Amino acid sequence: MAHDPELRHRLAELYVPLRRFAAVVGSPGWEPDDLVQEAFVRAMRVRPLSEYENLGAYLRRVMLSLAINQRRRASIGRRVLERWLGGRSDAVEPTYPSDLADLLRLSPDARAVLWLVDVEGLPFREVAAIVDCSEETARARAVRARRVLRLALEDGTR
Repeated sequence: MAHDPELRHRLAELYVPLRRFAAVVGSPGWEPDDLVQEAFVRAMRVRPLSEYENLGAYLRRVMLSLAINQRRRASIGRRVLERWLGGRSDAVEPTYPSDLADLLRLSPDARAVLWLVDVEGLPFREVAAIVDCSEETARARAVRARRVLRLALEDGTR
């Protein structure tokens, strides 16, 4: 890899967009760089990076899977801690600025769809391939996520 200047250039171009994506889909306690690095490690275990047709899409898919799994583990941990603390969820749930809290209510895949469509400007066809769903499902996730955010902002419920 170090001897392939073309691949090195491709990786340098990918890093910043991948890091931003990781910050959007990852949990607040997980550093975006760690999520990107873990995705690269997992991709390299499968095959050399130069052999991926669309390395960016593959890495995003891996990061999304990691984020979903991490959210699932954190949820289990919170439930156990709540039981241990006698049902006091206020002692378990961290607080964030309101806009971030609204985004974090969305699932990682919903945040991923919104980011890829609204910020990166990818077509739903490509987004669907990255988040591993149909194009129609990706569109539906975007509509639902926008509705949830709009209602949260309109109602002021945070």
